[in-house]
Amino acid sequence: MSEDKDRIILDQRYAALLASYSDDALSTLAVALDDDLRTALAKVAGLPATAFDAPASLGGLIRDGIARRRAAHDVGILLSEPCTRHSIEALGDASDDPTLEELQGLLPSVTEKFGLEAVRLMVVQYSRSLKGFKQLIAADDRFALPVAAGIGVLEKDEAEQAAKRAARKERKQRERAAEKKRTGKR
Repeated sequence: MSEDKDRIILDQRYAALLASYSDDALSTLAVALDDDLRTALAKVAGLPATAFDAPASLGGLIRDGIARRRAAHDVGILLSEPCTRHSIEALGDASDDPTLEELQGLLPSVTEKFGLEAVRLMVVQYSRSLKGFKQLIAADDRFALPVAAGIGVLEKDEAEQAAKRAARKERKQRERAAEKKRTGKR
């Protein structure tokens, strides 16, 4: 699968997951970041310089930034980064492609330390590339991917589509006839 397609799928997953979080949850994740990650989050989400001074409104500002800048993917990665770093360190050599069992052994400690929201974001990050994370999503309902609002299969009325095709064909024939008449061709 192409990187572009993976990116689109991850964008949709992050957008759906972040949309399901409360403003308080977003604020809690952001406040827990170190200064470097806060700076990066502020840049990516377009947060004002004083955003972290008012945690009560921070979640709403992050949500607005995600929508305005279409930054769900980057925001999701940044908000889960402390959890991801800790998990990579805890898994050691197994972090390159952890098994379901290794992830299940890690989950209690990272969930307690970082919260379920951060862990869910980390799972989304690796949900397209690592087998253990794919299995975790299938095996544990806490990590099931939410359905993105407004994203679905477009239902088309065949009769309506046929009428559009016929109208388009008729219009093109008229345009060709007008062009032939204009240029004097038969």
